[in-house]
Amino acid sequence: MRAGLYLLLFLLLPFVAAAFELEPLHTRNLAPPALIHGIPTLQPARVLKPGEWQWTFNLDAVSNFTFRSTDGSSTRLDGETWRTELALKTGLANGFEVGLTLPYLRHTGGFLDGFIENWHDLFGLPQGGRDTAARDRLNYSYSDAAGHSFTRTTSTDGIGDIALDAGWQWFQTPNGASLAVRGRLKLPTGSSSRLTGSGAWDTALWLSGEMRRETRFGPLALYGGTGLLLTGTGEVLPELRRRLAGTVSAGIGLRPFSRLGLQLQFDGHTPLYRDTGLREFDRFAGQLAMGGQVALGERTALELAVVEDILVDTTPDVVFHLGLRQRF
Repeated sequence: MRAGLYLLLFLLLPFVAAAFELEPLHTRNLAPPALIHGIPTLQPARVLKPGEWQWTFNLDAVSNFTFRSTDGSSTRLDGETWRTELALKTGLANGFEVGLTLPYLRHTGGFLDGFIENWHDLFGLPQGGRDTAARDRLNYSYSDAAGHSFTRTTSTDGIGDIALDAGWQWFQTPNGASLAVRGRLKLPTGSSSRLTGSGAWDTALWLSGEMRRETRFGPLALYGGTGLLLTGTGEVLPELRRRLAGTVSAGIGLRPFSRLGLQLQFDGHTPLYRDTGLREFDRFAGQLAMGGQVALGERTALELAVVEDILVDTTPDVVFHLGLRQRF
C-alpha cells in the first residue's frame, strides 16, 4: 500500500504545475473509542495572513479489526468508518486565525476486508485473526462485569461533532522557525448512540512548531506539536472516562521536486479511558502516517497517506487518507 501510494504521487507530477509548502498531514486516531472525542489534527505552525482563506476537504476510509477479553472486560472493534470533513478558516489581524470544522461519519461493515487480507498474504504480514472472522461486518462493542457497555452492529451515519478552531502566531523567524498556539472547542452535535459524537463539549489547547531548511535533496521541514485535551464526561462509557489527555505529533517532510512532498508523521495521545484492562482503551495510542502532498496549482494541494497502528490495536488497523485544500 505504501509503495503504491508513493508511485501514485510520483505519477501525478506531469499533471501538476506549482511549488508549495508542505502542511502536516491531517491525520489523528479514528478508532471508534477515540474518534468521538476532540483529539485535534496537527495544524500548521504558520497561521493564515489577514484576509486569506483556506478550505480543506478530508476523506478517511478507516478499517478497524481487533478483539480482546480480559478481567471481565471484552471488546470487538470490527468494521469500517468513513469520515468526511470540510474545514474553513481565515486569517485575522495581529496574527490570529479562526475556523470551523464540519465532520460527517458513516459506520458500516464495508468492503475492504478482502483487499486487506490479500495484501497481508502477499507481503507475509500477520492477519491478526482477520482471515478467520466473517468479512465486511460491523461490530463496535465493549462490555464489562460492572455493566458498562456500548454496541453498534447496524450501519449508521450522521453529522459528527462540529469544532470551532482558533490560532495565534507566537513567532515566525526568517531562518524558517515558526511556533503557533492553537485551540479547539468541540460541540456535542453528533450522536453518542450512533458513535458519531461523544455527547460532550471538549476543549483542546496545543502548540504547533516547525523548522524549515534547504538541503541538497530539496526543502526539508521538521514539524510537531503537543498539547492537552480536556473532555466532558459524555455518554459513551462515562464512568470509565479520563477527562484529561495529552496529545503529541511529530513529522518530517521532504520536497524532492517543486511539486511533490513526501512525509512521515507520528500521532499519539495518552489514554482516554481507565480500568478496562484493554489496550484498545487504556494504553498510550500511536499511529504512523506515510504519504505526501502534490501541488495541483499555486494555491491548491492534494494530500494522500496510509496510516498504520504502529502501537498495535491502539488505533485503527489501517486508514486510507485523502485531503484537498485551497487558499484564496
